[in-house]
This record gives sequence, C-alpha cells and structure tokens, in this order.
Amino acid sequence: MATYSYGGCIEQAYRVNWKIKDVLGTVDFDLSRPWLPADLSGSAGIFCLNPEEKRKLTHVEMGAYAHLFGFLETFIAPLMVDLALDSEGEDRQAFEALTNFASEEVKHMHLFREVSRRVDGRLGFPLKLIDGQSEVARAVLSKNKGAVLLLTSAIEWFTQHHYISSMNHSDELDPLTREIFRCHWMEEAQHARLDHLEALRLFKDMTTIEREETFEDLVWLLATLDGLLEQQAILDCMNLGRYLGRTFTEQERSEVLESLLKAKRHCFIESGVTHPNFLELFLSVTTSSQQMRVQGAVGLLLQKRPIQWNPSD
Repeated sequence: MATYSYGGCIEQAYRVNWKIKDVLGTVDFDLSRPWLPADLSGSAGIFCLNPEEKRKLTHVEMGAYAHLFGFLETFIAPLMVDLALDSEGEDRQAFEALTNFASEEVKHMHLFREVSRRVDGRLGFPLKLIDGQSEVARAVLSKNKGAVLLLTSAIEWFTQHHYISSMNHSDELDPLTREIFRCHWMEEAQHARLDHLEALRLFKDMTTIEREETFEDLVWLLATLDGLLEQQAILDCMNLGRYLGRTFTEQERSEVLESLLKAKRHCFIESGVTHPNFLELFLSVTTSSQQMRVQGAVGLLLQKRPIQWNPSD
C-alpha cells in the first residue's frame, strides 16, 4: 500500500504552486497544431474526416476537455472544504493540506474558464458546452461522502495519466496545451495523494450499511458522469460541424459521435477506474462482491450502444 502524508503533500504543494497569468502568459493556441492528443480527442477513430479536419476536431475537443475538468472541480472544491472542517482542531497538517487543496481547485476552475475563452476566441465562435454545474455539484454532494471521494480519486489519477502518457513527450502537440496540463498535473499529484489519505480515514470508521450505500452511490455517480459525457459529445458534434462549415450525413454524424463518446468514456471513466493507484485504494476498501458490482456497472457504461441524437436546438 502506498504511503503518503499530509505534511509531505502541503510541502510539495507550496513548492510547485503557480499563478494563472504565468501559465497562460502571452502565448496563444497555434491553429496549425493539434490541441489535444488523438487518444484524448477521439480524432484517430473518425474516417470521414481528412487530416486537416481531424486537427480542427482537436481544437473543439480542447474546449470540451477543459470545460469538463472545470465542471467536475465544481463539486471537488466544496468536498475538500467539508473534509478539512472534519480535521480542524484534530490534525493541523490535514486541515492545511485540504484547505489548500480546495483553494487550488478553485484556481483550476478559473484557469479552465480562461482556457475556454481562449479557445472560443481562436475558433471565432462560442462553443456549445454542457451547463448546470451548480445543480450537478449539489446532486453529487448529496451522495455518500465516501462515494464522492472515490470518484474524485479516479478523476485525480486520470489527470496524472493523461499528461504523462499523452502530453508530456508529444512534440507535435500545441505548446500551450502542454504547459496548461503540466501545471495542472503538478498540483493534482498532491490532490490524488490526499484523496487516498482521506478515503482511508473515512472508510476506517464506516459501518457495513454505510459501505453498501457508498458503492450504490458510486455506481449512480459514474452513470451520471456518463450521461454528462454523452451530452457533451452531441454538442461537440454540433460545434465541429460549425467549425468545419459542413453538414454531416447521418452516417458521418454517427461515426463522429461514436468516436467522441468512446474517447470521453476512456478519458473520464475508464482511465480513472483502471489506474493502478486508484485500484490499490479501491481494492483495499471493498469486498469482492462490491468490486464485482462496481466493475460490472463500469463495464456496462463502456459498452458501445446507440446514441440518442437530441440536441437542444
């Protein structure tokens, strides 16, 4: 089992701390480069697009990718404030590390809002993006705290994976993309460790009934996340058509949607729940029947199935 400490997390957080103005600087996105790697954008699996159109797809997907991060962080920040209050007066280092965690998540939300504005400016029109962050955050935070913390842990670990595996060593990727997610990765590294520590603390005192509720709620949270990803995939297809100035045939639209949703499910669900560090935590706090239930639900979510085309306008 990995060993982390609240003190070590807060010390590292202070060492790597950055300001938004330093991350974004005066450099803008380069339209001649891809803004997201193929595995994160879904561009590789779309055969009805030519290479230039695939590159433009990554521009649209950068806007969606950044927005989804900011969307998810809307519930993570208040969760960490709540957890910090649990530690206040008992563990000073935990309190400091968790309040700093919450503060950094608020900073990340501001960062991704600015990224979205930059993307819209370069594309020349505002992307359609899912809304309702506050409502979704309230619904998520009404669920069992252990379930929300496990979802948060998966999110923090896939953040690490995306940067290290797809962005860090990519020479063709836009330099601004790499800088944004390098800085995000540095701070999220501490967040992932704090999620681990807090989950172990919470589960240690849970009753059997509370644990069962946790995993029922976790399945609900993953299904809710999948629904958000499907909504954004539909909007992305609309955004891409506008950016390319073309109308997709039904077959082309189906191909684009399928690839976008597959990539989003991999990014925001599969790469988190299969991350070795998340699995180490998950397996340590679950029974074999609970593991089978959650893994079965994830398997169903990741299955290919028809997408209902129901854009709002």
